[in-house]
Amino acid sequence: MFRFSLLFLTLASLSPADDFFVAVSGNDAAAGTKDAPWRTVQHACDALKPGDTAHVLAGTYKEKIRFRTSGKPGLPLTLKAEGAAVISGRDVDGENIVLIENQSHIRLVGFELRDHLRARDGSGVRVRGACSHIEIRNCRIHEIRGKDAMGITVYGTSETPVSDLVIDGNEIFNCAPARSEALTLNGNVAGFQVTNNYIHDVNNIGIDFIGGEAWMGRHPERVARQGVCRGNRVERCRSSYEGGYAAGIYVDGGKDIVIEDNLVMECDLGIEVGAENRGTVTTGITVKNNRIFNNDKAGLVFGGFDRTAGRVKDCIFTGNTCYRNDRHRKDQNGELWIQAASDNKITGNVFWSGEETPLVQVDVTAGDNVIDRNRYFSEAGAADCYFNWRGRDVDGFAAWKKISRQDAGSEFQRPDIQLPAVK
Repeated sequence: MFRFSLLFLTLASLSPADDFFVAVSGNDAAAGTKDAPWRTVQHACDALKPGDTAHVLAGTYKEKIRFRTSGKPGLPLTLKAEGAAVISGRDVDGENIVLIENQSHIRLVGFELRDHLRARDGSGVRVRGACSHIEIRNCRIHEIRGKDAMGITVYGTSETPVSDLVIDGNEIFNCAPARSEALTLNGNVAGFQVTNNYIHDVNNIGIDFIGGEAWMGRHPERVARQGVCRGNRVERCRSSYEGGYAAGIYVDGGKDIVIEDNLVMECDLGIEVGAENRGTVTTGITVKNNRIFNNDKAGLVFGGFDRTAGRVKDCIFTGNTCYRNDRHRKDQNGELWIQAASDNKITGNVFWSGEETPLVQVDVTAGDNVIDRNRYFSEAGAADCYFNWRGRDVDGFAAWKKISRQDAGSEFQRPDIQLPAVK
């Protein structure tokens, strides 16, 4: 009898998860089955138990939702769109269309999130506090309007970090994040994948990984860290203020992050690794094998923007292709722009500039970095291409190598570049 009881309890604990359904024609007092679906997405969130899935059928659901419970390891709560399921925040109170705060083991899959039109520090999806094993996949987020009106935001505000985070396959566009970002991870976030997203047509930074903000107080170690940003496409992210210096992908105070195999086009800046806050050191960033094409003012940028900001140290930039990042004729800063930074390595990259624009600009605030084994090309030719070394214009590739004492193993040669198809 004792053995039978233990077996019964074990089988009960492994009982299969349930599938529930939500439809615009449903009723929250119903059973939640396919034949008797619920009416609201919020009711589904409140009713799910670990391992359950709520299938939200096609239609427009005018609400804002909050996850109030967690799943368990291997048994997440899953909210999944079936077909064109839209959650619209139009005329609904609340600063976020979807809020996940201090909850874990949650999956949000396949929704269109839109029409949050008077946001003030609001998001399509916001993750906040101590959370783990959150997945946001294949959502379309747009028409988030107002001030600091963002797509996906993750704020690690607790002493326990946000961890095991996946943001994959989403599209964010037609949002107004200025002065914030379309997709941001900020504060105590450790262990993440930001992959295969398409971010475009927003009025500030596309993707950002942040640390060193004042609200983190005396915990400078609580920064976005130990993650990967891979396979994203970022286009037309241009700042609406202060002359426009929004990067498509930006690291501001983060640590130990790999940024690889992304495409960044037609933003103010391509990819930037910086440190805005005084005393902050951005370190351990690897930027590799990215394509950085046709951005307005610079291609690959790193360092603190002036002496009052932080610094960038011990980062690697390799295998990147920077092509014609000189669309803004009055403000051109180079295919490669180095600011307050030291002990970084820039090797194995391709830099291609226009006829009248710099290949490399190194500010007077820059420390010692290694630039070598790169390939350069300018439409002005090897003798007439130009660089800027610590405030001094340098004409010609040979003169650059001599004056900068960099690029001893680099070459000037036209590369074969395949431009991406227009979306």
